[in-house]
Amino acid sequence: MQNTTGGFDNNPLVQVREGMHVLDAAGDEVGRVQLVQMGDPESTTVSDTDKPRDIIGVVGESIFPNEREPDVPEPLRSRLRRTGYIKIDGPDLMDTDRYVASNRVTEVSGDRVRLSVRKDQLAREE
Repeated sequence: MQNTTGGFDNNPLVQVREGMHVLDAAGDEVGRVQLVQMGDPESTTVSDTDKPRDIIGVVGESIFPNEREPDVPEPLRSRLRRTGYIKIDGPDLMDTDRYVASNRVTEVSGDRVRLSVRKDQLAREE
């Protein structure tokens, strides 16, 4: 059954909030939740090379920055939009942001999100 947040009742993303600590499968710190995006099973994504880049598109991207999210190559981008994902801000200033699909979240407890994969298996922002 679908809930009011647009996800499904058993979707762990409904419990995830910005700023939560993210731990990988080994218990190592990955970073903090920067963005939570619920999935859209009917989402389609057009490759950036297929989109004309006019002034309206550039302005739209600056006003609506999530239109460029997740910033990963296709077909991963489309898959993450369909399933839902978390964008993780790395713990260090020089760390690249990472993305994890909703089905890789195994537990949400307190201010922590635990993943079923290691940090090095997560998609990195381009």
